[in-house]
Amino acid sequence: MNQVRRQLTLVGNPNIGKSSLFNQLTGLQQKIGNFAGVTIEKKTGRFESDHISYEITDLPGSYSLVPKSPDETVVFNEIIRGLETDQTFVVVVDASNLSRNLLFFSQLADLKKPCLVALTMTDVAEKRGISLDIKALENELGCPVVPVNGRTGEGVKELKAKLPEASVPLFRIFKPELAAGFSSWGTEQADQYINWLNWVSGGANQEKSTVSASDTDPKLALAKETVFRYQMIKKITEKVERNSGGKEDSGFKFDRIALHPIFGYVLMLVVLLIVFEGIFELASYPMEWIENMVGSIGSFLEQILPEGILKRFLLEGILAGIQGIVIFIPQIAILFGLIGLLEQSGYMARVMILLDRLMGKIGLSGKAIVPLISGVACAVPAILSTRSMTSQRERLIAIFVTPLMSCSARLPVFTLLIALLIPARVFWGPVPLQGLVLFCLYLIGLLGAVITAFILHHFLPGKQNGSFLLEIPPYQLPNWKHLGISVYQKSMAFVLEAGKIILAISVILWYLAGFGPGDSIEKAAVHAEVEAASMNLTDTEKDHLVASRQLEASYAGIAGRWIEPAIQPMGFDWKIGVALISSFAAREVFVGTMSILYASGSDGEPGLLRSKMEAARNPSTGLPVFTPAVITSLLVFYIFAMQCMSTLAVSYRETGSWKWPFLQLIYMTGLSFGLSTWVFHLLS
Repeated sequence: MNQVRRQLTLVGNPNIGKSSLFNQLTGLQQKIGNFAGVTIEKKTGRFESDHISYEITDLPGSYSLVPKSPDETVVFNEIIRGLETDQTFVVVVDASNLSRNLLFFSQLADLKKPCLVALTMTDVAEKRGISLDIKALENELGCPVVPVNGRTGEGVKELKAKLPEASVPLFRIFKPELAAGFSSWGTEQADQYINWLNWVSGGANQEKSTVSASDTDPKLALAKETVFRYQMIKKITEKVERNSGGKEDSGFKFDRIALHPIFGYVLMLVVLLIVFEGIFELASYPMEWIENMVGSIGSFLEQILPEGILKRFLLEGILAGIQGIVIFIPQIAILFGLIGLLEQSGYMARVMILLDRLMGKIGLSGKAIVPLISGVACAVPAILSTRSMTSQRERLIAIFVTPLMSCSARLPVFTLLIALLIPARVFWGPVPLQGLVLFCLYLIGLLGAVITAFILHHFLPGKQNGSFLLEIPPYQLPNWKHLGISVYQKSMAFVLEAGKIILAISVILWYLAGFGPGDSIEKAAVHAEVEAASMNLTDTEKDHLVASRQLEASYAGIAGRWIEPAIQPMGFDWKIGVALISSFAAREVFVGTMSILYASGSDGEPGLLRSKMEAARNPSTGLPVFTPAVITSLLVFYIFAMQCMSTLAVSYRETGSWKWPFLQLIYMTGLSFGLSTWVFHLLS
């Protein structure tokens, strides 16, 4: 017997529990990709109920079927494209703000497709004294309505049971014969939709719209049509909604502090400091366990493998590359987890609103905060999130400055260098100093983004800011299961996507560091042994000298020597130069590169990269390579340098020109070089 298959589309306004409901329905049976032809994230999943297999797509949040931004255009196109299929809409509606949410529902209802309403935020509505007559609402809308709680899972079982009863709503405002014309639209769908609103007329109640064919201004027609829709919706809410004037939510009372023009910023800084302290403190134990595990594997392979190129390849190429990937998974997972915790708790929305006041002074609205905050995780999806911005001018500024935010790819570099600079368990008062320094590095990146945006604001033509519309969610405890799923997916994305790059470059660097033109490696070894004999070095010291001379004679050494004059003003030697070149593919590759380069100069026994770098000496002076001045210079360089090919590629994709990514590369490279040079000479 063939299993019945159904297609579901999950739609609704932003920040009303849509993604939580999607996670409840699908669990781990979901995948993340991109919509066809664009780079906006697409979530799809599946689940089974009553012998029916459901394929569900979670569309980005949208306030209206009328597209005002690139991501809303994707929503519109996907919905219209699905009209020719057996598509069923699961429309998520906020019970605490019924009128505004029913606007989007009313537009979907005109498409004459089966719908089921998932009513969320019922607990918030109750606290506000709002009660809904669910049966009356079903009768008014003409389709099933199921109260659900995406955070706890309450009502999800009932929603699944009601899915076969999804029906075409009776609450339709446009004439059916006009709504049927959606499926034949061309490429200019958004403009045609607005023009089509000129001929809007009455719906099921035979009432006439104030919009007529004589309206020639599409924006005016849209405004009139929206007013008419709200008039119709108001009649429904008056029948199904009762407001007893509930008490003020205690969480919203906290907003008097969270959104305060002074205390709000103090609270935000404290919260962010706790986040970055947590990255160090919570990750220290699993990182130590991973280090020990990789070290044990290295010792085992060292003992069982015969001497030769295969042993070197496995230990210095593959194993060192793997360590450069897995060692930072705990910190990256904790970063994503803490950011997700702030988002699900509702506090992140307050941060966006709070910073909207500040961003307005540099020519950006609160919508620009979304990519900037997202940039702490990764600049690529952060730049994609600018599609929600309605002002093209603001969008260009946001795309340009977002890479200045310190992303998770910088985190492995920061933690390695901070550990070299500051011993563990060193405190500044009650605060661990390592976490405080990391916090300051992120603030410096934010400051650089703000100053750059301010400069661009005065150079780009036009001064008008885009509008900022954000749903303020209630404060609530996160759903730990959903948070875990999100952290798992993002951490696996790092392992599978960035990890492939890191491992591939590690193998390439192993070859470049272990081989050279002709017999240069062999000659370097012979000369080093003669030099060691004349210096009466011990066997261990001789091995280090031989390895160092061989590395200098390798392809990597030649490349590093070639660029060394250009990076010497920053205090960098040729080994650091090799790492800088390799990390242009992805910043986190820096750590793997240093693992390869310093593994080549070790005595073959596995050990921590940090200890190898601490022991590194300049062969000419005998002084440490990584002095405080050099480490600080490196930190400054990685705060500002544009070392991410993926970011440049997505900037090109989103701006449609190489002009902006080229300017990003020139500006950030010049800024990092200048500031690093200044810092090095200041501290030397």
